[in-house]
Amino acid sequence: MPLLAGGQAQGGTHRSFEYADEMNPLGRAVLIGASGVLVACSSSPPPETAPDQASPELLPGDAVRVQVWREADLSGTFTVDDRGVITLPLLGEREVEGLNPATLRDRLLSDYTTYLQNPSIEVTILRRINILGEVRNPGLYPVDATVSMADALALAGGVTSSGDLNKIELVRDNEVVAKGVNQASMIGASDIRSGDQIVVGEKSWVSRNLAVVIGSVIAAGAIIAAAFINN
Repeated sequence: MPLLAGGQAQGGTHRSFEYADEMNPLGRAVLIGASGVLVACSSSPPPETAPDQASPELLPGDAVRVQVWREADLSGTFTVDDRGVITLPLLGEREVEGLNPATLRDRLLSDYTTYLQNPSIEVTILRRINILGEVRNPGLYPVDATVSMADALALAGGVTSSGDLNKIELVRDNEVVAKGVNQASMIGASDIRSGDQIVVGEKSWVSRNLAVVIGSVIAAGAIIAAAFINN
């Protein structure tokens, strides 16, 4: 048995190498290949995080709520015009079409640094949507693009007792763009644009008058049963 420096035997380590030496060439090749795969897997970088698909982008007709900390005169809600431009205090016109909230915030921070020391800014994108149909308070609402359809309906007072959440339609330019819109869908991740109409449909007559239908069926059954008994 070979000796280590100082005369000590290399027990377990020697047996491992001795076993490897006794393997046939094919076995040694498999062992080396497997070791290489393990090393490659352990050293490979983690997968990249998928981008946030729900991050909304500004479109003409949208509104931007800008809140500058401790600067009420610079804060407010500004509409994106047909050119994709908003007009801001001190800064004037800024092209914002296609920007998401984080990018616009970073640009405003850089621009306002000329006038303010260490500015703190919050940016919110608002879709201006008509919420109509079977809702309690139909009308035009600026809706935060990061919320869900259910949250948008809540702004309009929620759905009436006659409303059917399975009959939500997206209407644009008097044409139905989508039917059966999911109330869990996010406004910014959907095809909803400013100026669109969200229309909540009405339940069927049977659904709206279920108690009457049931009462009528029971009454008819009672009459039929009485007729059989009397005969």
